[in-house]
Amino acid sequence: MASQALRTESSKRRMRRLRDEQRDAALREIPLLADLPSTEIRWIGRHAVLRLFADRATIVTEHMSNDYLYVVLQGTVTGDLHDRLGREVSLSVLPVGAMFGEGSLFGNRFAGANVIAQSACQILQLPLVHVRTHQHQIPVLYELLKRIYRQRLIDYTLMRIPILTTLTAEERQQFIKDLIVREVPRGETVVRAGDRPNGLHLVENGQFVIENQGKAVGHLDEGDFFGAMALINRTPFTDNVRAVTPCFILTLPSNTFYALLNRHPEIQEMIQQVLDNRRAYNQQNRAVLDDLVKHGLRRGDKLLVRDASRCPPGCDLCVRGCTARHGAPRLRLDGVHTETAVIADNCRQCRIGAQCIEACPVNAIEWHKHSLIIDHERCTGCGACVTACEYDAMTLQPREKSLLGSLVRRVYPHPLNHHQPLIPLTPTKPLYYADKCDFCVGHDDMACVSACPIGALQVINVVDMFPY
Repeated sequence: MASQALRTESSKRRMRRLRDEQRDAALREIPLLADLPSTEIRWIGRHAVLRLFADRATIVTEHMSNDYLYVVLQGTVTGDLHDRLGREVSLSVLPVGAMFGEGSLFGNRFAGANVIAQSACQILQLPLVHVRTHQHQIPVLYELLKRIYRQRLIDYTLMRIPILTTLTAEERQQFIKDLIVREVPRGETVVRAGDRPNGLHLVENGQFVIENQGKAVGHLDEGDFFGAMALINRTPFTDNVRAVTPCFILTLPSNTFYALLNRHPEIQEMIQQVLDNRRAYNQQNRAVLDDLVKHGLRRGDKLLVRDASRCPPGCDLCVRGCTARHGAPRLRLDGVHTETAVIADNCRQCRIGAQCIEACPVNAIEWHKHSLIIDHERCTGCGACVTACEYDAMTLQPREKSLLGSLVRRVYPHPLNHHQPLIPLTPTKPLYYADKCDFCVGHDDMACVSACPIGALQVINVVDMFPY
């Protein structure tokens, strides 16, 4: 009886091994996956699910969050990708072996996509949460996804630059080949006043500030460029350009840029028009440019804006509404003053290089739809994110607000208090949790906005207030 059970078990193991080998062999036939190590191929096979889609079936829509990485095994799909501002970037046709859906792994750059099956399709679906959680087990695949994402970023960046719209498809491809990719750490000054230009620089990812004598005189976001006029006029830079976040820039060497101008003299006029618009805007908003940088108002997508002329003196209904919902206020009303409004101080929802994410030792801060949220169950209340945030948007809140909880907190040291108690003890569970504004994720409204009876507080897109 025992020997028969052993033979049956051995037979099942053999069949499972054969199925694994067949599945791995099928995965290796996908060109993008062909060079992956066997361990990573096996990992994909064990976590992926095969799905069938009928002709014209919707695979992904921009109205739902994307939680999967997709690999086209059979058939073709087509679609378009949208950035965080709703601008469209065509994905054209994705053939067999193509991947999509990787964007959520690397930030909040693309807000959604519409992907439609052009014919009956077989698609491999891999949960992004597994890819993110086990990236140390699949380093080659993870680097591959980064390269795919990088190429899409480059394509998107070039599509956003008006001066390149006159290029033919062949010229665009040559342009891409000539680009030099450079990673720029936060805080680095890539250009200083007096430097000679060495190329046209395109901002692929991240944000820069243009400074003159220590004051902000301009701002550069993804898709912007700098260095063009210095090249055209063959003069040194007049300002410093400093990275506010971790950045990637694409540099077109000077000789290639001059050759491009020779073939397309109209590009110089387009450059001049873009720079004139940018200069006029910066001149108009020069009084608040420095505050925009210091308060990080360009780091996210949305702002909480108050019409101070309509607010009754001493009214704080919005703050009380926030406190009633969340147990503690998550905003401060008196933030940056512009000519027409006051921008409240709350979490910026930093899209790139959020210091709170970098500082959290337990990965308790993550993106959910278009907001950074804190997983209070995972949060240990260490306070690292509070000190890391340069905009003072994070706080530590007590988990237990009863009298007993207050007494317990007096015995244990506060994470941000360097004065130790008389009896140094280690609590058995976290006494605090990190808290911040997340634009009321999980609710149908924002508590502060709904609490205002006259509509003086509203959420406005950053680009609507500060288009340059």
